[in-house]
Amino acid sequence: MKIAIMGPAPPYRGGISLFALMLARAFKELGHEALFINFEVQYPALLFPGKGQLDKSLNASEFANHRIIIPWLPSSWNQTIHLLLREKPDVIIVSWFLPFFAPAYGYILRKLPKMPKVILAHNISAHEKWALADKLMQYAFEPASKIVVLSKSTLAELHKKVPLFISRRGVLGFHPCYDCYVQNVGNPKKGNVLLFFGLIKPYKGLDVLLEAMPLILKSVPDTKLVVAGEVYGNVSVYLQQIQELGIANAVETHFRYISDPEIAHFFNQASLCVLPYKTASQSGVIATSYSFGVPVLATRVGGLGEYVLDGETGYLVPPLNKQKMAETIINHLQTKPDFSQAIDTYTRLYSWKALAELMIAP
Repeated sequence: MKIAIMGPAPPYRGGISLFALMLARAFKELGHEALFINFEVQYPALLFPGKGQLDKSLNASEFANHRIIIPWLPSSWNQTIHLLLREKPDVIIVSWFLPFFAPAYGYILRKLPKMPKVILAHNISAHEKWALADKLMQYAFEPASKIVVLSKSTLAELHKKVPLFISRRGVLGFHPCYDCYVQNVGNPKKGNVLLFFGLIKPYKGLDVLLEAMPLILKSVPDTKLVVAGEVYGNVSVYLQQIQELGIANAVETHFRYISDPEIAHFFNQASLCVLPYKTASQSGVIATSYSFGVPVLATRVGGLGEYVLDGETGYLVPPLNKQKMAETIINHLQTKPDFSQAIDTYTRLYSWKALAELMIAP
């Protein structure tokens, strides 16, 4: 079977691109042929607050990789349609995560002949506000024969946001754990090191974690918080907060994009990965953390609670509650429970092959 995956793929950086790569590898292991229908340019500069869209450390030639789509340029949509008609895939999978791509996706899917058209919905509601977001999503989702979501909360959102004739095509999937970084899995984590990892946007709640740090340091003075990720916005907001809280000596900041070869360095030194999110659908950071055997503290928002087994693979706390977050972190650092067996069991249950099979099942 030939499977086309449309959306960001290497050399584009970020979790959606990595997810597409892992899915393509799973299809290959299952004996299928995978190819990418990728962006020539993903965002115009005005819409992209980061310093770059590409990661040169990623291998863009592992699979056939057609960089052709420019989301705001209809002529590229027609070129994409001609390419797909020539390639004749048996299934097309579309990575959905922003209303910005809806016009291109919806147009292309409508022009393709009858075939399984699968929307892989990484989220339903975008974290940032978009005009006509629900209408745009409906336009993109309407031609799909299946809509795969990655959490129960996202499936509930799908039913809420689009008409029943579309939402009834929703299928509950899951976010597999990454196995492409694994180094030193199972080694005991030494030191009281907390890790906040990934792109830093306001909804991810880094400010709440920083507010909890003085409380943590009172009980565990040698705690170190490592923050690793590029800030989408004003980095000075966090630097000023760190200074005002008097925690500069306890916080190590790497406010930049972290490339794949560097990821192991950060997770192998961590005893706990912290996701203090204010809102969420699900998070690839949890899957990454588990791949290194590192437990996770996350807030009970969106689908995060579906991926963290409280007291087994990590902890769940209320959002925007620095006191409860601090208490839970202090308890973890003082008791050092061993979650490695539960994390290992979890990662074995949710494989990329299983998700790939779900994606193309009739």
